[in-house]
Amino acid sequence: MRTEELVKYDREHLLHSLAPVRANMGFVIESADGVWLTDTKGNKYMDLAAQAINVNLGHNRKDIIETAKQQMEKLVFTMMLRGFSNLPSIQLGQKLATILPPGLDHYLFTHSGAETCDAAFRVANLYWKTKGTRKYKLISLNMSYHGTSRGVATATNLGRGMIEEMPPSPGHIHIPNYYCYRCPFEKTYPSCGIQCARFLEYVIENEGKDSVAAFIAEPEQGASGFIAPPPEYFPIVQEICRKHDVLLIIDEVMTGFCRTGRMFAIEHWDVMPDMMCMSKGMVSGYLPFGALAVSGEIFETLAGSYFPVGSTQSGNPICCAIGVKCIDIYQQERIVEHVANLGAMARTRMETEFMALPHVGVVDGLGLMLAVEVVTTKESKGKPNTRISDRLQRLGVEHGAMVRVSGNRLGYSPPLTITESESNRGLDILYSVLKSLTPQDLKPE
Repeated sequence: MRTEELVKYDREHLLHSLAPVRANMGFVIESADGVWLTDTKGNKYMDLAAQAINVNLGHNRKDIIETAKQQMEKLVFTMMLRGFSNLPSIQLGQKLATILPPGLDHYLFTHSGAETCDAAFRVANLYWKTKGTRKYKLISLNMSYHGTSRGVATATNLGRGMIEEMPPSPGHIHIPNYYCYRCPFEKTYPSCGIQCARFLEYVIENEGKDSVAAFIAEPEQGASGFIAPPPEYFPIVQEICRKHDVLLIIDEVMTGFCRTGRMFAIEHWDVMPDMMCMSKGMVSGYLPFGALAVSGEIFETLAGSYFPVGSTQSGNPICCAIGVKCIDIYQQERIVEHVANLGAMARTRMETEFMALPHVGVVDGLGLMLAVEVVTTKESKGKPNTRISDRLQRLGVEHGAMVRVSGNRLGYSPPLTITESESNRGLDILYSVLKSLTPQDLKPE
């Protein structure tokens, strides 16, 4: 079929999440290698978004593909329901224990980030039920993203109203996020006293700590545009959760597996969560997969009780084998150090070259999860019209790249295996995209 026919079929028959129905970009990707994508016409695009920030180790790695082939030749599928086991799932659990914060060495395997977060909420409720209380309320941040499935959509606060097709689930509470550039408390860091973190205690006390089950947060907000917290934020949050007997759930679905220059982003602040949600980079996008890690305290409390969480494909042996292989690559190729170095170089370029543009307001993020915010003027911090998101995305394509766009924020999150020369080329593209914006593009609503 010709590209035009493929695009037409796509528009008339396929549903694309987080996009208007019948919308598509007008081209079809056919193959990929490393940091490059090729469409059905032979056009190449640099992948500066690692797709959904999940292809951490690059496209079409033969060693990962070979691992999947070898596992398929031995065992394609057995279930983990009702106590059954398979060898790769145990091997993955043992491998995860070597890289996760100490104590997070009990696992539930899942299919996606959304399913993992949903499982975390259910585990939190089961934990408190087993301990003889019915704490059920869940606190998350404004501008958060924990998935769009029914069980977690209410915890997701980004795009409120857009993702709701029915009344929200009860028991979900949202509090202001750590957004220093646009502080919800209208304060300035560091004289703010990190009020965004301390407000959590106010909410727990007013809701009643006997009703609050858990607090969930991303260590760097991803879908809202790569917003990083002040360094004091998570240590304060951890102290509050411990004081009020509230479980701390860290959503590392996007930030985990070296993305921020640490194996897990929470390691930047020496914080120990009760549960950690993982997906995306865990298998580098080669298959759908995820995992929930829980503390020994949670595991031992639940020991012997019926566990109704999980589904048919939980612990798929092919996915588990790929997960083991990816962790080996992260360690053997020293991806953490590579990302820390390239991320520092990229941030320096963005803080000098990009910030010199009159419509770039701030550089944000950690490692290779960086972003700039496009504004009408630096002084006003005004937001351009809502069409800016689509405009940035299409300018990226015109300049030969798939870019990460969140509202008026342009991100930089390439595969973590990107070379220094490729990274500089990618940053050149982002700079050209920003330079191409016109006064009409920046005009407010």
